[in-house]
Amino acid sequence: MAATAAILYLQDQPTIILRNIDRKLVETIESQCGRESCLCTIEGQEVDYGKVSHVIWMDRADIGD
Repeated sequence: MAATAAILYLQDQPTIILRNIDRKLVETIESQCGRESCLCTIEGQEVDYGKVSHVIWMDRADIGD
């Protein structure tokens, strides 16, 4: 898999960078933007990122290094 990343912008919380994820997960997060909780499964565990205002998909994972 190519190195990829997504940047999650959360309401009233620090920005999160997810590395080495696939586009389908980003689409799942995008579909939940603006809701009170953003639920997704990462490495077999359900994660709630809270209220995500928007997400940006990156074709490279070295963002923030």
